[in-house]
Amino acid sequence: MNLSKVFLYFLAFFIVACGGESSAEEKIHSAETVADMKHEHEHEHEHEHEHGDIGDVIDLSSVEDPPVISFEATPDAEGGAMLAIELENFELVPIETKSGNQPRQGHLHVDLDGETVAMISENHYYLSNLVNGQHEIAVSLSSIDHRSYYLDGKPISDSVMVMISGGSNAEVPDVSFEVEILEGKVKDGLSRFEVSKGDLVEITVYSDKSDEVHLHVYDNMVNVGPGAPAVINVEATIPGIFEAELHSAGFRIFELQVS
Repeated sequence: MNLSKVFLYFLAFFIVACGGESSAEEKIHSAETVADMKHEHEHEHEHEHEHGDIGDVIDLSSVEDPPVISFEATPDAEGGAMLAIELENFELVPIETKSGNQPRQGHLHVDLDGETVAMISENHYYLSNLVNGQHEIAVSLSSIDHRSYYLDGKPISDSVMVMISGGSNAEVPDVSFEVEILEGKVKDGLSRFEVSKGDLVEITVYSDKSDEVHLHVYDNMVNVGPGAPAVINVEATIPGIFEAELHSAGFRIFELQVS
């Protein structure tokens, strides 16, 4: 009996050892597979950039008959607006498409007051549940991998201003500021606006020239121009000091300090 028990112990030890080796081999194989997939993805990304694509932008300036976009936004007095989009030299493909980029294929990004609110692959779209008041709606062309199509240094896009009624009322900001830009300079100099974390902040920017106001980190970008002030509404949830600049002109117009 003792010899039988010893034999059984050795047999059990042998089976466990073999099973452990199998598990280890499977883990190594799995790790190698993930590494290979990551390497292939990085290689594909590098290959795309060989064609002159930079970061989040694909420039189509060298493409003959590049895409064109225009659209109309019709408010319905019920807090919404219907977008009717017209495209030339551009084919809409499903958002989930995974094939490589083509210069005349992709989808659309819909921005409301400088923030992307929808990605669509159809010519009509209904924006709902909007806050009463004036809003800027922009629609831009996007590649299959969500990079922006550019032409001559500018996004291929169109934008309109709409007045919404019948929707919800805007929240009253905790604090508000104004900035005025005249002849390429900030009137009264660069200001730093101090707010508390959690404040709802409204900043209105007036400018005698057309451009885009960009508040960094919070990543708000709103068009501004003569007679069309940029209104930036932001909930100050991120502490720190953040710069805002005129995007094309390339100079700072104010700083927002959240503490």
